[in-house]
Amino acid sequence: MELERFQQEMAKRFAEFDRESGPFFLMTVLTAELGELAEAVKNDDPTGVSEELADLIFTAVSIANIYGINLSKALSEKYLDRNIKEISNEWKEPYLGKRAERL
Repeated sequence: MELERFQQEMAKRFAEFDRESGPFFLMTVLTAELGELAEAVKNDDPTGVSEELADLIFTAVSIANIYGINLSKALSEKYLDRNIKEISNEWKEPYLGKRAERL
């Protein structure tokens, strides 16, 4: 399923709940899920990583829907329309180390 379609389905099914819960509650959920993802990565658990990434994306989509953000467009503009050096510079760290110099 494409991200845009997924986001639309989420809006249909969860918009009322998400609005009632609010972005601060969803940020708490997002933080908890990030911790669970870190644990799955630490344990080298691909199934757990998959599940926790899905939970993170689910929650991020809910937050995006509250603010009327088209995630597909936002991701494209932020990452696909830029090169790795631009992204690395924004993060203020050498994303690829010496490999970034060759890009």
